[in-house]
Amino acid sequence: MKFTYRFAKLSDAGMLARVHMICAKYQTGGYMHKLGWRFLKEYYKIEINNAHSIILLAEGEDGVCYGFHSGTLKAEEHFASLRKNRISLFLNLLPRLITKPSLILGVIHRYVSFANKDTKIEFGVKNGPRGEYWGWLPDYSNPVESLNLHKKWHTILRDLGAESVRSEVDLTNDRVYKSIKLMGGEIINELELPDKRKRAVVQYNLIDNF
Repeated sequence: MKFTYRFAKLSDAGMLARVHMICAKYQTGGYMHKLGWRFLKEYYKIEINNAHSIILLAEGEDGVCYGFHSGTLKAEEHFASLRKNRISLFLNLLPRLITKPSLILGVIHRYVSFANKDTKIEFGVKNGPRGEYWGWLPDYSNPVESLNLHKKWHTILRDLGAESVRSEVDLTNDRVYKSIKLMGGEIINELELPDKRKRAVVQYNLIDNF
Protein backbone atom coordinates (compact mmCIF):
# COMPACT_ATOMS: atom_id res chain seq x y z
CA MET A 1 0.00 0.00 0.00
CA LYS A 2 1.14 3.52 -0.76
CA PHE A 3 0.94 6.17 1.94
CA THR A 4 0.37 9.89 1.75
CA TYR A 5 1.89 12.06 4.47
CA ARG A 6 0.04 15.18 5.49
CA PHE A 7 -0.39 17.55 8.41
CA ALA A 8 -3.32 16.99 10.75
CA LYS A 9 -6.29 19.34 10.62
CA LEU A 10 -8.85 20.08 13.30
CA SER A 11 -11.34 17.52 11.99
CA ASP A 12 -8.69 14.81 12.51
CA ALA A 13 -8.72 15.17 16.32
CA GLY A 14 -11.11 12.28 16.94
CA MET A 15 -9.20 10.02 14.57
CA LEU A 16 -5.88 10.87 16.25
CA ALA A 17 -7.42 10.04 19.62
CA ARG A 18 -8.63 6.69 18.29
CA VAL A 19 -5.25 5.75 16.78
CA HIS A 20 -3.48 6.84 19.97
CA MET A 21 -5.70 4.64 22.13
CA ILE A 22 -5.31 1.59 19.88
CA CYS A 23 -1.52 1.93 19.65
CA ALA A 24 -1.03 2.64 23.35
CA LYS A 25 -2.60 -0.67 24.35
CA TYR A 26 0.48 -2.34 22.88
CA GLN A 27 3.01 0.21 24.18
CA THR A 28 4.16 -0.70 27.67
CA GLY A 29 4.10 2.14 30.18
CA GLY A 30 1.72 4.52 28.39
CA TYR A 31 -0.61 6.73 30.42
CA MET A 32 -2.50 9.20 28.23
CA HIS A 33 -4.76 6.57 26.65
CA LYS A 34 -6.06 5.69 30.11
CA LEU A 35 -7.76 9.10 30.22
CA GLY A 36 -10.18 8.07 27.48
CA TRP A 37 -11.15 8.99 23.94
CA ARG A 38 -13.09 12.15 24.87
CA PHE A 39 -10.12 13.61 26.72
CA LEU A 40 -7.68 12.72 23.95
CA LYS A 41 -9.92 14.23 21.28
CA GLU A 42 -10.03 17.53 23.18
CA TYR A 43 -6.28 17.29 23.81
CA TYR A 44 -5.51 16.93 20.09
CA LYS A 45 -7.93 19.73 19.17
CA ILE A 46 -5.94 22.02 21.46
CA GLU A 47 -2.62 20.79 20.10
CA ILE A 48 -3.63 21.20 16.45
CA ASN A 49 -4.65 24.81 17.17
CA ASN A 50 -1.21 25.69 18.55
CA ALA A 51 0.79 27.79 16.09
CA HIS A 52 4.00 25.76 16.50
CA SER A 53 2.53 22.25 16.75
CA ILE A 54 3.45 19.76 14.04
CA ILE A 55 1.34 16.61 13.69
CA LEU A 56 2.21 14.48 10.67
CA LEU A 57 0.05 11.51 9.78
CA ALA A 58 0.41 8.61 7.36
CA GLU A 59 -2.76 8.06 5.34
CA GLY A 60 -3.33 4.94 3.25
CA GLU A 61 -4.90 4.78 -0.19
CA ASP A 62 -8.13 3.81 1.58
CA GLY A 63 -8.19 7.11 3.49
CA VAL A 64 -7.37 5.44 6.82
CA CYS A 65 -4.81 7.00 9.18
CA TYR A 66 -2.35 4.22 9.97
CA GLY A 67 0.02 6.23 12.12
CA PHE A 68 1.03 9.69 13.22
CA HIS A 69 3.85 11.62 14.88
CA SER A 70 3.10 14.68 16.97
CA GLY A 71 5.18 17.36 18.64
CA THR A 72 6.03 21.02 18.64
CA LEU A 73 8.73 23.57 17.98
CA LYS A 74 7.86 25.23 21.29
CA ALA A 75 6.99 22.93 24.18
CA GLU A 76 6.36 25.97 26.37
CA GLU A 77 3.51 27.01 24.02
CA HIS A 78 2.07 23.49 24.20
CA PHE A 79 1.92 23.44 27.99
CA ALA A 80 0.67 27.02 28.20
CA SER A 81 -2.27 26.08 25.96
CA LEU A 82 -3.03 23.03 28.13
CA ARG A 83 -3.14 25.30 31.20
CA LYS A 84 -5.33 27.81 29.35
CA ASN A 85 -7.77 25.06 28.34
CA ARG A 86 -7.65 23.13 31.62
CA ILE A 87 -11.41 23.52 32.22
CA SER A 88 -12.43 21.98 28.89
CA LEU A 89 -9.86 19.22 29.40
CA PHE A 90 -11.19 18.51 32.87
CA LEU A 91 -14.81 18.40 31.68
CA ASN A 92 -13.87 15.84 29.04
CA LEU A 93 -11.87 13.90 31.61
CA LEU A 94 -14.49 13.93 34.38
CA PRO A 95 -16.62 10.97 33.13
CA ARG A 96 -13.45 8.85 33.03
CA LEU A 97 -12.43 9.86 36.56
CA ILE A 98 -15.89 8.98 37.87
CA THR A 99 -15.68 5.46 36.44
CA LYS A 100 -11.99 5.02 37.27
CA PRO A 101 -11.04 7.15 40.32
CA SER A 102 -7.63 5.42 40.54
CA LEU A 103 -6.51 7.83 37.79
CA ILE A 104 -7.00 10.92 39.96
CA LEU A 105 -3.59 10.88 41.66
CA GLY A 106 -1.74 10.54 38.36
CA VAL A 107 -3.73 13.41 36.87
CA ILE A 108 -2.90 15.62 39.86
CA HIS A 109 0.82 14.83 39.58
CA ARG A 110 0.85 15.76 35.90
CA TYR A 111 -1.12 18.93 36.41
CA VAL A 112 1.20 20.08 39.20
CA SER A 113 4.23 19.42 36.98
CA PHE A 114 2.90 21.12 33.85
CA ALA A 115 1.49 24.06 35.84
CA ASN A 116 5.02 24.72 37.15
CA LYS A 117 3.75 24.54 40.72
CA ASP A 118 6.36 22.05 41.95
CA THR A 119 9.65 21.55 40.11
CA LYS A 120 10.30 18.38 42.13
CA ILE A 121 7.70 16.58 40.02
CA GLU A 122 9.20 16.17 36.56
CA PHE A 123 7.76 14.38 33.54
CA GLY A 124 10.10 15.49 30.76
CA VAL A 125 10.73 18.22 28.20
CA LYS A 126 9.06 21.55 28.94
CA ASN A 127 10.69 23.95 26.49
CA GLY A 128 12.05 24.10 22.96
CA PRO A 129 11.42 21.52 20.22
CA ARG A 130 9.69 18.45 21.67
CA GLY A 131 8.58 15.17 20.15
CA GLU A 132 5.37 13.95 21.73
CA TYR A 133 3.60 10.85 20.39
CA TRP A 134 4.58 8.40 17.66
CA GLY A 135 2.38 5.43 16.89
CA TRP A 136 1.37 3.03 14.11
CA LEU A 137 -1.70 0.76 14.14
CA PRO A 138 -0.46 -2.61 15.47
CA ASP A 139 -2.86 -4.67 13.33
CA TYR A 140 -1.20 -3.19 10.23
CA SER A 141 2.42 -3.38 11.33
CA ASN A 142 4.78 -1.73 8.86
CA PRO A 143 8.19 -1.04 10.45
CA VAL A 144 9.58 0.57 7.29
CA GLU A 145 6.77 3.12 6.95
CA SER A 146 6.61 3.70 10.70
CA LEU A 147 10.30 4.63 10.77
CA ASN A 148 9.79 6.66 7.59
CA LEU A 149 7.07 8.63 9.41
CA HIS A 150 9.44 9.19 12.31
CA LYS A 151 12.19 10.41 9.97
CA LYS A 152 9.90 12.70 7.98
CA TRP A 153 8.64 14.40 11.14
CA HIS A 154 12.18 15.09 12.33
CA THR A 155 13.26 16.26 8.89
CA ILE A 156 10.41 18.79 8.89
CA LEU A 157 11.62 20.17 12.22
CA ARG A 158 15.14 20.46 10.81
CA ASP A 159 13.89 22.25 7.71
CA LEU A 160 12.02 24.71 9.94
CA GLY A 161 15.27 25.63 11.67
CA ALA A 162 15.46 23.32 14.69
CA GLU A 163 18.96 21.95 15.32
CA SER A 164 17.85 19.35 17.86
CA VAL A 165 14.68 17.97 19.43
CA ARG A 166 14.02 16.17 22.68
CA SER A 167 11.37 13.61 23.52
CA GLU A 168 10.57 11.13 26.27
CA VAL A 169 10.30 7.36 26.26
CA ASP A 170 9.39 4.90 28.99
CA LEU A 171 12.34 2.57 29.45
CA THR A 172 10.00 -0.42 29.80
CA ASN A 173 9.03 0.02 26.15
CA ASP A 174 11.81 -2.00 24.53
CA ARG A 175 10.52 -1.71 20.96
CA VAL A 176 10.38 2.08 20.95
CA TYR A 177 13.63 2.27 22.90
CA LYS A 178 15.42 0.18 20.24
CA SER A 179 13.88 2.27 17.47
CA ILE A 180 15.16 5.46 19.08
CA LYS A 181 18.66 4.06 19.25
CA LEU A 182 18.36 2.96 15.63
CA MET A 183 17.37 6.50 14.60
CA GLY A 184 20.37 8.05 16.34
CA GLY A 185 18.75 9.26 19.56
CA GLU A 186 20.95 9.98 22.58
CA ILE A 187 19.72 9.58 26.16
CA ILE A 188 20.57 12.79 28.00
CA ASN A 189 18.62 12.25 31.21
CA GLU A 190 16.66 9.60 33.10
CA LEU A 191 13.67 10.32 35.32
CA GLU A 192 11.66 8.35 37.84
CA LEU A 193 7.98 9.26 37.72
CA PRO A 194 5.80 9.43 40.84
CA ASP A 195 4.38 5.99 39.95
CA LYS A 196 7.98 4.63 39.88
CA ARG A 197 8.15 4.21 36.09
CA LYS A 198 11.51 4.92 34.50
CA ARG A 199 11.59 7.45 31.67
CA ALA A 200 14.43 8.68 29.50
CA VAL A 201 14.76 12.08 27.87
CA VAL A 202 16.15 11.49 24.38
CA GLN A 203 17.75 14.08 22.13
CA TYR A 204 18.12 13.91 18.35
CA ASN A 205 20.75 15.95 16.58
CA LEU A 206 18.79 17.04 13.52
CA ILE A 207 21.73 18.53 11.66
CA ASP A 208 23.83 15.36 11.61
CA ASN A 209 21.19 12.62 11.62
CA PHE A 210 18.37 13.87 9.36
